[in-house]
Amino acid sequence: MAKPTDILCANLDHLRRTEPELAERIAGAEPAPLQWTTAKTGEACATIEHDGRMLSLCSRYDSMAEAEKLISTIDHGKHAGIFTLGMGLGYHIAKVAQTLSDTSILVVYEPNLSLLRAVFERIDHTAWLGRHDVILGDDQLERSALTARLEKFGGIVTQGTVLITHPPSRQMNGEKFAAFGQTVADVMAFCRTTVATTLVNMARTVRNLSMNLSHYVAGANTNELYRAAEGYPAVCVGAGPSLARNVDLLTDPDVRRNVIVISAQTTLKPLLDRGIRPDFVTALDYHEISRRFYEGLPELPDVTLVAEGKAHESVLDHYPGPMRVIQSKFLDRLLGELARPIVPIQAGATVAHLSSYLAQHLGCNPIMLIGQDLGFSDGLYYCPGTAIHDVWAPELNQFNTVEMMEWQRIVRHRGALERATDIHGRTIFTDEQMLTYLKQFERDFLKAPQTVIDATEGGMPIEHTRRMTLADALAQHATRAAPNLPLPLRQLDPQRLQMTADLLAQRLDDVAELRRLAADTVPLLKRLSANQRDKKKAEKLHREIEHNKALADRRGETFELINQLNSIGTFKRARADRALGNTVSDDTIEHQRRVIERDIDNLEWMIQACDEARDIFRQALERLGVKPRKEQRAVA
Repeated sequence: MAKPTDILCANLDHLRRTEPELAERIAGAEPAPLQWTTAKTGEACATIEHDGRMLSLCSRYDSMAEAEKLISTIDHGKHAGIFTLGMGLGYHIAKVAQTLSDTSILVVYEPNLSLLRAVFERIDHTAWLGRHDVILGDDQLERSALTARLEKFGGIVTQGTVLITHPPSRQMNGEKFAAFGQTVADVMAFCRTTVATTLVNMARTVRNLSMNLSHYVAGANTNELYRAAEGYPAVCVGAGPSLARNVDLLTDPDVRRNVIVISAQTTLKPLLDRGIRPDFVTALDYHEISRRFYEGLPELPDVTLVAEGKAHESVLDHYPGPMRVIQSKFLDRLLGELARPIVPIQAGATVAHLSSYLAQHLGCNPIMLIGQDLGFSDGLYYCPGTAIHDVWAPELNQFNTVEMMEWQRIVRHRGALERATDIHGRTIFTDEQMLTYLKQFERDFLKAPQTVIDATEGGMPIEHTRRMTLADALAQHATRAAPNLPLPLRQLDPQRLQMTADLLAQRLDDVAELRRLAADTVPLLKRLSANQRDKKKAEKLHREIEHNKALADRRGETFELINQLNSIGTFKRARADRALGNTVSDDTIEHQRRVIERDIDNLEWMIQACDEARDIFRQALERLGVKPRKEQRAVA
């Protein structure tokens, strides 16, 4: 039998691959005083004292049968996210891990570090420790850390989740399990919101990205800004109600020259009205209404717009100053060899997030947040004077004030409102969307190398920040003049515009061919379904289908673009794959029929995506203002 120290070392070595900090905490913990015996079926069994009595951590008769029963509610065809509360001796965890598919994630929560140490000394769990699809956490696993870990699995866990509770562990850790259950609910809400937003907005995202292609391919990007203000403080200005409490501190020229000011588009006008000219304004909103934030602005030659390509094209069309765009994976895929290397900046859920990412890209330290209430402080949605109030102006009268419209804006989503406690200990309302944004901030700040100071002076507390008043933060950190930052040229490169027009023409040809192949393949699949038992006909149809697939594979780059646009179809395909992969059937014909139905559904979604891509790429080509060379030759 292996020595306990050997078993422990092997377990911790595997755990260090994914959870190095937890592995070190376990190594330094005192093992829980477990009383070890052997179950009748031969497995190690243990008891632990709890509330003056001995509590068995597994069955003393048949530990494996008990583990099987505990996980019997898991349906791998439906449950992609499996959350287990309490590890016990880990037998049920090992069994779940054995059956975990490539498109599943297992989260194990065990708050008792001493118990983990004692178990890892005696039982070999190297088969699942250290796997990328297994997350083990103790009571130091925070909401932000779990969010960060699960975000890349967001599309998976939203396909279905199940919560498995180890009964003896619940007796010992009931309150902690309840708290972690709420954490799981919060994280799942974040994942659902993120995935739903992606699914709903993907077509609009691709459209806006394509409409802004000229700026992306032939204009200025953010490379020049990388670490251009390293070590200098930045103030990121949001539109929360608390902004009015401290923003006027930036009107002092001696203060202003010592900080980099990054404004969300909603706060640009209020800053300018106060005589504060930010260095940057950030934009990413999809909708054309965002144009209202820029109407009536004077020329701003020293204020640079930093925009994600998914922002509505009217924003870039109407901004009266220099512009830079951030890196886009979709546009890089669209451009292929024409894509320029751009240092990536993380995509933002809101302009406030984008502002903080820009500050990190600049190398600013510390990063001060103001106007980031993430709740409805003083019963308000926005800081007084923001551009949205100009939008509301025609509706205002003696019976309908700004304050009334602010409150209407809040209660419109009363079903999603939640009571919370702000930084002053007072009760305020927030909502699911705001809480999602809060979780994203907390996830980001957990990983940020810079110090983040929450100087909002109101609203929801944000984890992984230092809370200070803006006056104190400025006095402590804004002590020297910030550097002059490079301003971009405003003209576009005509040669790159021409090359892009030629490329788009080729993409349109590829889209037309992919649509033709998909439309030709659907009836072949339907005939295959009807002739599954006719071997000769089925083989002939298979050859025709494979021929079409080979032709589609030749247009792989454009095919990937279509798949990104076809987000709902891709999501449905993944869900169907899960159901097929976890269904045991002796009926091969029936299984094949279901595979064919999945493929037909996928191709029908692809045909719709091709139609959308054709319309989008045609509009993008028109906006370039340059004809492809083959059309120029045809006219000549």
